[in-house]
Amino acid sequence: MFKFRSHNEQNTEQAVDKKALIFGLMSVFLCGIGFSIITPVVPFLVQPYISNPGDQAIVVTLLTSVYAVCVFFAAPGLGALSDRYGRRPLLLVCLLGSAIGYFVFGMGGALRVLFAGRIIEGIAGGSISTLFAYFADITPREQRTKYFGWVSAVAGVGSPLAQL
Repeated sequence: MFKFRSHNEQNTEQAVDKKALIFGLMSVFLCGIGFSIITPVVPFLVQPYISNPGDQAIVVTLLTSVYAVCVFFAAPGLGALSDRYGRRPLLLVCLLGSAIGYFVFGMGGALRVLFAGRIIEGIAGGSISTLFAYFADITPREQRTKYFGWVSAVAGVGSPLAQL
């Protein structure tokens, strides 16, 4: 009955812009590696502030949860902003916000500072959904599954490399 068209349907013959592709894949890689660097060190960063192992586990869980909740609530807003101002500028702002969040988290000093770092990074961390939208914009409809697979693979590659 209704046919919805993406703004990419007009140019299905277009080739993928290599610079845009590299920018997107590097952004995905940085997001994957950043998340993987944080995960194994959180228990060690919490340990000086809480002596009871049971309470340490709760705080580590809360730090992870607060990040996930912030991403959950920030992603729709970031998506709307990326529609309005463009994907690339918003991705750059998100990467900068993530760097600031990681810096605050790395500085530590108190549990509230660790939570502040995770909240900042979580608000900027909705960039993964923006990255998928970016790839949907720069790829022809017939090749989207291939490039979405690349996005997932590059994010997956960033995870184990952070552990080395």
